[in-house]
Amino acid sequence: MRNLIWKEWHEQSWKLAFGCIVLGALAMIGLRARVIADEKMMMWVCAVGLTLLPVLSSTGLIPAERAEGSFESLLAMPIAPWRILLAKTIMGLLLCAGPLIFAGAASLLIAGGREINSSDVIHLYLRSTLATVSLFIWMLALTARLPSEARAALVAMGIFVCWILGTEGLAVPGVPQVLLAASPLVFLRTWFSAPETGLPAFVAPCLQLVIAAALWATTVRSLKALEGRA
Repeated sequence: MRNLIWKEWHEQSWKLAFGCIVLGALAMIGLRARVIADEKMMMWVCAVGLTLLPVLSSTGLIPAERAEGSFESLLAMPIAPWRILLAKTIMGLLLCAGPLIFAGAASLLIAGGREINSSDVIHLYLRSTLATVSLFIWMLALTARLPSEARAALVAMGIFVCWILGTEGLAVPGVPQVLLAASPLVFLRTWFSAPETGLPAFVAPCLQLVIAAALWATTVRSLKALEGRA
């Protein structure tokens, strides 16, 4: 397992560094320039991370290796598919969360308590990180069997757009709020755990964990199917 994680780190660590540089620089330059309000600048940083990080992470793990032909060789080795997926999932979670955490730390150092409370800054970046990670699991599961990175990127962007539209549709009055809690973007809605929704605070996170586990198990089955063809 350690070797698998090291392999992923060796191949993907440059993406982590690139993401930290891009989001960190955007946060630092924007907050120091003070062209717009601090909260709006931080929201822009989070929006960029939410849009790019899960797509780049999910498409660069399995579909990219399939396009190169190296993933089939990896499956042919005496390694359980779930171990391969676990190593890739750990690296993908780091790729999604790392840049946002770095940007959040930079935002706190520069603008924490200036126009927005430090606790609100942490809350904003935490919610964005959770939504990004949740989207990554969806994209990883639904692009694992695609043979190229380009096709996977199109599907991943489609997932992102569909969930944006779906979340807005589920937020209308009359729709059971438990359905909204199933959306990976529910973390972006500050009221997802508010009393008026009729849902306890733990419902959305717990439901997201159940969905993530189901998607991950589905991806393992997909890899086993690919293993049978290798």
